[in-house]
Amino acid sequence: MTFRPAFFACVALLVLLSWLPGDEMVRTGASGRLEHVVAYFGTAIVMALAYRERPRLLVQTLLLIALAGILESGQLYMPGRTAALFEFASSSAGAGLGGLLMRALRPRLLGFAGLDRLTVGRG
Repeated sequence: MTFRPAFFACVALLVLLSWLPGDEMVRTGASGRLEHVVAYFGTAIVMALAYRERPRLLVQTLLLIALAGILESGQLYMPGRTAALFEFASSSAGAGLGGLLMRALRPRLLGFAGLDRLTVGRG
């Protein structure tokens, strides 16, 4: 069982959905900020399970926040899209909350699933 393909799929979806032109977007019905929180929260959890040893969880979370900044800035160049500081903040909050949750729960989750005995690199 590996989480790395799921993590790469999450990142690919974040890029795709962030850089779709405005007229091709389909919203969930929730606020855009909530969508950002949920997307980055879920990605942070999958990332923490995919990369259990390196880089450290704090570095993982900061890299995910940096990705949020890059993707939000890139929306300046997409037709019908705008970059928004509050959406970046929502993405960062989701990544941070996911990182904090995994800091507390990752050892228990991995132990419960029997994944704590797997070697590094096998995800």
